[in-house]
Amino acid sequence: MSRTDFRKACHIGTRTSIYLLQSGLVPCSNTGKRTRCYQIAKADVADYLRRRAADPARYTPPSGWYKNYPHHKPPENALVRRLDLTGPRRQKLRSRLAKQLAKAPDVLTLQQICDITGYNRHTVSRWCTEGRLKPIMKTPTFRVPKAWLLDFLCSDDYNNICRKSRKHNQMVREMQEL
Repeated sequence: MSRTDFRKACHIGTRTSIYLLQSGLVPCSNTGKRTRCYQIAKADVADYLRRRAADPARYTPPSGWYKNYPHHKPPENALVRRLDLTGPRRQKLRSRLAKQLAKAPDVLTLQQICDITGYNRHTVSRWCTEGRLKPIMKTPTFRVPKAWLLDFLCSDDYNNICRKSRKHNQMVREMQEL
């Protein structure tokens, strides 16, 4: 399979695919040609997809990887920004989030959670199916109690997300300023 086929199969960008192949994270052979120089075995692609699902942070290009790409804006948000959630800080974060969610209903829909967190609908539903965010109703739509959402937003699991949404980064910045 070529690099273009690999990129399309894995739903990643051109520069990301180049990073993965050049760094050796995905085994390939370089034929030395100017175009279509990478040959990747399908078994290696399947193995990469399994490993990426288990550890996505390992396959994230380093900060600054996209800088030399013409007309590409640098990442707006830092990739590794996270909070130090010790006991008192976790309680402060929980009370702050509880105040922000005071007007929200007691049981939230998937779309309401997306509006609160700033993440995509598919991401939030994946959290529910994986059990990271506990829903009351699983099918056909997810319903999550506000208290359970607060528990998740204050958890280390939510804090350790690699690629944070704008709202998540804003919340981290506000908490670091306090």
